[in-house]
Amino acid sequence: MQKISGYSVIEVLLAGSILALAVSGIVIAIIFAQRSNQATLAQEQAMNMANDGIEILRSIRNRDYSLLVNGTNMALGFTNNQWEIITNPLPTDDNINNRTRRITIIDGATPDEKQITVTVVYTINPEGDTKSIERTEIIANTFAKNPSGVTATSNNYQLLDDVVGEYQNTFISP
Repeated sequence: MQKISGYSVIEVLLAGSILALAVSGIVIAIIFAQRSNQATLAQEQAMNMANDGIEILRSIRNRDYSLLVNGTNMALGFTNNQWEIITNPLPTDDNINNRTRRITIIDGATPDEKQITVTVVYTINPEGDTKSIERTEIIANTFAKNPSGVTATSNNYQLLDDVVGEYQNTFISP
C-alpha cells in the first residue's frame, strides 16, 4: 500500500484560523495607534489655540486694559486689523477646524489684575467625540501708574542676579 502525504482539512483550517487572528490583531493595533495619534494631534492643536488666546488677550491688554471686561463664554474676533473680544458670540465665532475657543474674564486679586481662562473644546475622532482643554492666567495692567506692591517713597530695593542667584543691594541716592 502506498502512503499519501499531505495536509488534512483540519490542519489547513487551523493554520488559516491562526493566520486570520494574527492579521486581525495587527490591523486592530494599527487602527488604535492611528486614532491615538489623531487624538494627540487634536489635543496639541487645541493647546496651541488656548496659548494663542492668552497671547491675544495680552495684546488687547497692551492696546487698552479697559477692553478686558468681565464676562463668561466670550470669543475672540479679528476685525479692522486688530483683535477684539466678542461678548455675545455666535456658535461659529472663534471656531476653527472643529475647535471652539471661549474665554472668561474675572477680576484678579488687585484692581490692576484680571484672571483670564481660555477653554478650547475640540473633536478627538471622526465620530464627533469631544474633549476640552483649559488655560488660566493672571494678566496685570502693566501700564498702571502705581502697580500693586510698589511705593513711590522707596529708596532702595534688591535685585536678584540671574547668573549668580544672589541678591544685590542697590541704593538710589535722592
